Amino acid sequence: MTITVTDLTIGGKKMPDPAIEGVTISTEKVWSANTGRTSSGKMVGSIIATKTTIKLKWPVLTYQQALTIEEAVSDQSKPFVTLAYTDMGGRRVEKTVYFGTPNYTLYSWAEGLQLVKDVSVEGIER
Repeated sequence: MTITVTDLTIGGKKMPDPAIEGVTISTEKVWSANTGRTSSGKMVGSIIATKTTIKLKWPVLTYQQALTIEEAVSDQSKPFVTLAYTDMGGRRVEKTVYFGTPNYTLYSWAEGLQLVKDVSVEGIER
């Protein structure tokens, strides 16, 4: 499912608005340790939890906006942070996540026009 949110916070700090279709949410099943196939090929095991992965991407941002994101997702003293947004049903959702490596491209470094594009990062529920 792909949505756009305007009230994204990470660690309680407001983030720049993601790009249109810039929030992709997937729910992943976590299976028990005894999961696998029997000798007859039958699948066995049970789902013990579901966890969410949230892929975020932004439109062209100022350097300061990109730095806000970088600081929120790369704080080594806080490997797990709260990511919050409003879902399609209008409910406020909060997930404790850890982040992968943020990516971005320096688009312009001209004085007064420091812009960053292709900013993206993935949050994985703890």
